[in-house]
Amino acid sequence: MPGQELPHAIGRPGGFEKEVASQVMRRYRYLPPVLVICAILGLTIVRSLKTRNQQYTDSRIVLGTLVEISVWGTGEVSARAAVDSAFREIAEVESLFGDGMVIGLKDAGVVASDEFNHLMDTSQQAYLMAGGFFDPTIGSVSRLWQFGEGAVPPPEDSIALALSSVGLDHYLETGSSQHVVFDVGGVAKGYAVDRAAGKLRALGFRSAIINAGGDLGLIGKRVDGEPWKIAIRHPRQAGTFIACLDLEDISVATSGDYEKFFLSGGKRFHHILDPHTGRPGSRSTGVTVVTPNACLGDALATGLFLLGHEQGIPVVEAADGIDAVFVYSNGESLAVSSGLAGKFRRYESE
Repeated sequence: MPGQELPHAIGRPGGFEKEVASQVMRRYRYLPPVLVICAILGLTIVRSLKTRNQQYTDSRIVLGTLVEISVWGTGEVSARAAVDSAFREIAEVESLFGDGMVIGLKDAGVVASDEFNHLMDTSQQAYLMAGGFFDPTIGSVSRLWQFGEGAVPPPEDSIALALSSVGLDHYLETGSSQHVVFDVGGVAKGYAVDRAAGKLRALGFRSAIINAGGDLGLIGKRVDGEPWKIAIRHPRQAGTFIACLDLEDISVATSGDYEKFFLSGGKRFHHILDPHTGRPGSRSTGVTVVTPNACLGDALATGLFLLGHEQGIPVVEAADGIDAVFVYSNGESLAVSSGLAGKFRRYESE
């Protein structure tokens, strides 16, 4: 009978498909074989589309921030296993660097690791691109600044003393970390996103998002074939957005002075510290960097924030595969690199 060959025509079915095939054959046994095949294929396609559009999301506190991973295109059991694998990659980064990510002499084993050397290579690239405004040796200064309730700026003499051990160029020249305190917070989160995204890609996912406290790893496109819609937060209007980007298969990192700050004497003091002065930068209120490498994007978001749009846009335009959106120090005006033409739009609330 023609019906006996149907399972081979559409691929060997599982229990669900076998039951569907059996019901279709009983109901449509007098139809021409081609029409029976179409009926079975139609039911199989509907089930396939449902699986493709299925979303699985999990969120956990890792690296001192909320990390959320969403995947599409598989059943819940497979999705959960894949997301667990991605979170293990992030947890390995945390186990090495900790959630504070400030590394001193007591962490000699960390400094000697391949992972740390990778972060230093990326840091050096960002350091050179951003004219020294990204510097992972700023840890001694970072330790002085606290951002809890009642926080105040550290004394000037303490900042000056801490700055004496800051300088990536000196570390690279001498190879000595004897007096250096590293703060890898500006690269480790992006590195973790890269590792998680790499795991999901290796597992065959074509539609997924990793969001690590604002550092995004975008895998492929949305399941409907459209680009991901990425909103950029307004730095001075809580709960609103200032711009939107249409992106696919890329990484996004944002630094803003609204993420961690305190007010003292009528002034805002935020956590993005200038390695030259040891104090918060004032040339931007937010910078979003788009690049294939989340680790580099993470570092550049910090460096370009401190550099400001006037010097930062030429840096971005001269680089391959890197784009950026700068929010000026006034919190309203924007500068956008040319590579985002057709992907950027000013956000208009409805």
